[in-house]
Amino acid sequence: MKIVGIVGPADSGKTNLIISLIRELKSRGRKCGVLKRADHPIELDVEAKDSHRLQAAGAEEVAVLTPEKFFLIKKGHQKDSWLSLGLEHFASVDILFIEGGKREIGLKKVLVATKPEDINLLPDKEDLIALVCEKEFTSAFPVFRPHQARELADYLWNSVPPLEPLVYLQVDGTAIPLNPFVATMFQEIITAMLRPLKGIPESPHTICVTLKK
Repeated sequence: MKIVGIVGPADSGKTNLIISLIRELKSRGRKCGVLKRADHPIELDVEAKDSHRLQAAGAEEVAVLTPEKFFLIKKGHQKDSWLSLGLEHFASVDILFIEGGKREIGLKKVLVATKPEDINLLPDKEDLIALVCEKEFTSAFPVFRPHQARELADYLWNSVPPLEPLVYLQVDGTAIPLNPFVATMFQEIITAMLRPLKGIPESPHTICVTLKK
C-alpha cells in the first residue's frame, strides 16, 4: 500500500483532485481509499439514535451493518497516527489518500497551491513531492495542473514507495517503532511459523497477530 497526503489551503481543490486521481487509478484496476482529516468535531450519529446511546454508555467502538454498507464509529485518540489508522482500516487498498495532514511527519505530500506562498504552509518540506496549481510558477518540485490526473497518477505510482514489506507493532493502542533488524526478525519468524499451517495462502498480503492477556 502507498500513502499520499493531499494538502493545501481551504477551497484549493484538494477533494476534486483526489476524486480525479481515484477515477484515473480505478480505471487501471487500482483500489483506492481516502482518510479525510477534520480540524473541527463532526458528529455522524445523532443523539437519541441507538448508535449514539451505545457509545454514550461507554462503548469504545460501535458498528452499524446495513445490506450495502458497514459503518464504524470509534472514539478518536491523539495517539492515532496516519500510519496506524491506514494500516488498521485500509490494508486492502493499493493507495490511500489522506486529505489534510500538512504537519504529519513522514507522510509524502502533494500540495494543492493557489499561489507560490502556499508552500510556506508546510512546516517541513522534506516530505513534499509535488505541487498542483492552476497558475504556472517556478518550483524545485514537479508541478502539475489540476486536469493532469493521468500524469500525476503515473508520477505518484512510480515515485511513492510502498509501505510493504512492513512489520507494525502496537501495544495497548500505542505504535512501537521497530528498527530494521527487529522488523526483519519478526517477519521471518512469523512467516516460518505459518508455513506448516493448513489454509494459509502461499503469499498472504496481511498477517495480523493479536495477543491479549
